[in-house]
Amino acid sequence: MEERFARELTKLCPEGPLVLAVSGGGDSVALAVLVRALGREAVVAHFDHGLRPESWEDAAFVRALAERLGFPVVVERVDVARVARARGGNLEATARELRYAFLARVAKRHGARCILTAHTADDQAETVLFQLFTGTARAPGIRRKRGSFARPLLWARRAELRTYLEARGLPWREDPTNLDLARDRAYLRHEVLPRVEARFPGVVPALGRFAEVRQAEEDWLEVEAQRVLRSDPRIFVPNYRTLPLARAPEPLRSRALRRILEGVRIRPEARHVAALTEALSGTKAVLTKEFIVRGYQGALFLIPENLSPEPVPEWARPCAYRKDLRLWGGGRLAEFFRTRGIPPELRRRWPIGCREGQVVWVRGLFPVPPEDRFMRRALSLARAAARAGEVPVGAVLVRGQEVLAEARNEVLARGDPTAHAERLALEAAFRKGFARLRDAVLYVSLEPCPMCFGALVEAGIKALYYAAENEKMGAFTVHRLKAPFPVVPGRFGAQSARLLSGFFARLRSEGCRSG
Repeated sequence: MEERFARELTKLCPEGPLVLAVSGGGDSVALAVLVRALGREAVVAHFDHGLRPESWEDAAFVRALAERLGFPVVVERVDVARVARARGGNLEATARELRYAFLARVAKRHGARCILTAHTADDQAETVLFQLFTGTARAPGIRRKRGSFARPLLWARRAELRTYLEARGLPWREDPTNLDLARDRAYLRHEVLPRVEARFPGVVPALGRFAEVRQAEEDWLEVEAQRVLRSDPRIFVPNYRTLPLARAPEPLRSRALRRILEGVRIRPEARHVAALTEALSGTKAVLTKEFIVRGYQGALFLIPENLSPEPVPEWARPCAYRKDLRLWGGGRLAEFFRTRGIPPELRRRWPIGCREGQVVWVRGLFPVPPEDRFMRRALSLARAAARAGEVPVGAVLVRGQEVLAEARNEVLARGDPTAHAERLALEAAFRKGFARLRDAVLYVSLEPCPMCFGALVEAGIKALYYAAENEKMGAFTVHRLKAPFPVVPGRFGAQSARLLSGFFARLRSEGCRSG
């Protein structure tokens, strides 16, 4: 027991002081005794939920245990039921949140990077069954380590730990609520799992192996999901480009959509995932009382019903959005929002500053940032390419406010299938003597293909902005490549997409006429 525990603990927490979450039950007492046997520095932490009149006895038992083992001890009591009522939340969820927050505080106070909990193989099996029975559709169980929390006993059976304590003449306490079959966990523990194990011996370790496989799959899906979640940082509500999501395989898309929901603390139920899926095609739906979801100009927006007011600069005054508002220097605000892909539902919530009846400040958008000016230049180069009969793509390479090089597609002109705008811009910069591009940013009207992406990686650019997704050969949308630099999509994406669709429509029309 001690040898196996030593190996597991060394993998999870090789050095430094530990915090031991000890309730007084057999599992957590065994955890403390095993840590003592290894001679590791630790502090015992006991959280009294105040849910039973005799809970103070558990705290006293843990204090005595810690003193016997030579560990310092921290005990905290909170009336969890009162907190849950005040918050209007679930009792078990509130208890878990408060308990883990307490453990994190103890770890910070004592300089511990690892908090050990005494979850066992039986707990793992119960958790997997609970997740399956309640319809999570994932069932990854309990992780050996997440953040600073580690579970070095997930391999051990509950009965083994009690045998270990009995052999040493060490007592523990039993929580009577663990026998209450009205509780889901207790029902699984005492009614379901023993019957299943009697019929299928070895089911507990089998469920543990299942959890390990699911966790590995989840980790892979998390990485892949991140690659299809592309956002525009100018927009202060959750927003994601729709095409990478739509083009992703269904299991990956579903995982990415669940991740979006989890990011705004919405339970990823099937109906919520379905609402997001439908919005990918450009519809609007009420997600919850707090959020609406809207697909607009190639992006998916999660718009809160209530947004905190954003302070405007001192030289302006806050003003509400109206369609007839005009920008300082000319142009209608509604058109300005539309060309930047901001849906109508978000325009009414966007922080705006006015002076003398005109808009002088729009959060993140006006005065126009350099990124917009450079992307407009890339679009101008793309139009020039279209007039020359080339696929309309333009690229501008910038360092600070200095344009190092710019180019447009010249595949036909050069008779070279690799003469893409991005590669030509890099080539032009190197010809001018700019051998190092680590602080250079590329603006391109179409998402790079894998060939151009490889060139950008080799050149070591600082960041990439692209307007429209490349539906056929996009390095990120189609091939889901991982960039070693920030990638910002969607700047003037609708304009670039219209330019491309118009160009190919003319090609098809001319082909029909010549045919």
